[in-house]
Amino acid sequence: MRLKAAVVGAGSMGWNHLRVLKELEDSVQLVAVAETNTSALQRAAQRFHIAGYCDYRQMLEEQRPELVAVVVPTHLHCEVAAFALDLGLNVLVEKPLTSTPEEAEALIELARQRNVHLAVGHIERFNPAVTEVKRLLSAGALGRIFHLHARRIGPFPPRIRDVGVTLDLASHEIDTMRYLLDAEIRQVSAQVQQHIHRTCEDLLLGLLRFSNGALGVLDVNWLTPTKVRELTITGEKGMFLLNYLTQDVFFYENDYTPTSWDALRSLTGVSEGTMTRLKIQKAEPLRREYEDVIRAIVNDSSPSVSGEDGLAVLKVVQQLLASALANSGLPTQGPDASSADYSGPGKAARTALSLFHEREPHG
Repeated sequence: MRLKAAVVGAGSMGWNHLRVLKELEDSVQLVAVAETNTSALQRAAQRFHIAGYCDYRQMLEEQRPELVAVVVPTHLHCEVAAFALDLGLNVLVEKPLTSTPEEAEALIELARQRNVHLAVGHIERFNPAVTEVKRLLSAGALGRIFHLHARRIGPFPPRIRDVGVTLDLASHEIDTMRYLLDAEIRQVSAQVQQHIHRTCEDLLLGLLRFSNGALGVLDVNWLTPTKVRELTITGEKGMFLLNYLTQDVFFYENDYTPTSWDALRSLTGVSEGTMTRLKIQKAEPLRREYEDVIRAIVNDSSPSVSGEDGLAVLKVVQQLLASALANSGLPTQGPDASSADYSGPGKAARTALSLFHEREPHG
């Protein structure tokens, strides 16, 4: 069974979605793309030999694809996804799901009422290095987990104007930590700074306390001249070092062997043991993400990253920004300066809610 698919957004990320969907031709028929930038639209339509639309509404109403990828700026996620869901279409929304938890709740309810699938593109869930570490942790490779430390740092991306690093970058790590620990975040504390971004924070230092007692550290910024994407997980038996970019995983084993060196005889506890580089079958995370979503649609099962997962991340982002504001007194803007702030539903959330309340389900 081949699913008809369409993409809303033909920017740099949208191009990747189009490419992967085209490569999955055994299970997907890529039929159309919508993009307001006419030159980008022409390039995408010609390159992938599909129909091009300036208006996503017209595209969705005419094409009625079974899978819609929403790859537009974050403040538009709710508006576009709500329109697609209301038509009875399955939707994959790039992370973060929406700008606010209220908008996310509206989309989740709309998907439930229309009986369609809503998936969120937290792509690191599908990174082979992450899935292998998850398997090992579930098997007890580290014993009790004490601490996770994420470093997601790099240069400022000028294309991102509507959100700060907490929503755009830290959301990756929040979801990954929840997934690896299979635990929820109960307490947060954060500090932010704003140096380059015009409206939002571009540096975050955050501390998370999980329901199982583990601690998570978020070291995230758009100020570092080199790109780093690393996560360490420390537990009773040692530490995993995970590189998201290279998909490499190293295991540093704890060593408790007594030493004969006089200077160290008085010291007890963990010492450095064997370091092992794990064998990882590398693969493109975006392709694995789509394979997961396609399976969910065909089998009528839940996608691995659900709307509820996206909502959980947004709630933590909201808490981090509130903590940073309380701790530092710095002005912390919402994702879109022209929309409502984090205290209540924005325009897109009200749009989604009105769709839910005013229209009958599409059969």
